[in-house]
Amino acid sequence: MMPRDNHPEEEEDGYEIVEEIADIGEGALAKGAEILGTAAGLAVGGPVGAVVGGVAGKKAFRKVTGDDGPFITEEGPSAVGAYPHLYKSGGLLFVSGMGPRTPDTNEIPGGPIRDSEGNALDYDIRAQTHSVINNVSVILEAHGSSLEDVVDILVFLVDMDRDFPGYNEVYAQYFSEILPARTTVSVNALPTDIAIELKVVAKA
Repeated sequence: MMPRDNHPEEEEDGYEIVEEIADIGEGALAKGAEILGTAAGLAVGGPVGAVVGGVAGKKAFRKVTGDDGPFITEEGPSAVGAYPHLYKSGGLLFVSGMGPRTPDTNEIPGGPIRDSEGNALDYDIRAQTHSVINNVSVILEAHGSSLEDVVDILVFLVDMDRDFPGYNEVYAQYFSEILPARTTVSVNALPTDIAIELKVVAKA
């Protein structure tokens, strides 16, 4: 092999070609990941699934390259709309509003707050709280973070008077030492028959 100084112009051209190939390869990989994810999502969840699947595909590529963007993990509960489990921006992870449904069965630990006819049921807020925090933990760990990195939590309860004591008791078991900022609000309803939802911000 000839020394680099003997053919500086040829080597410079060669480096430019390699850089261009690398750029093309990166773009193709990202697009291919998006296409594969969209196809898989469409097969499982129709149009909404296709959107989420496409995001999941791009997420897999972004995870490898370290870019910001949406992140979806198979270990987390299924979404009820076109949104990821979390979105990374800079040094922060913004976890989408998370409920207590289990990832494997989609059931609500502690039972739903009402039956299929809209009648109120006697659910267990402690079981729901354990489950929703576990879901957040699973998603953060899938991205390389953890509950210990949480800095802010927004909690939604559908029945403040009934559920605050039980939820607060369980919450303390996880966060009494971490002590992230917290806000708890009462809402009329949540998208599914659940009593609690968490919106979490953590360090990446």
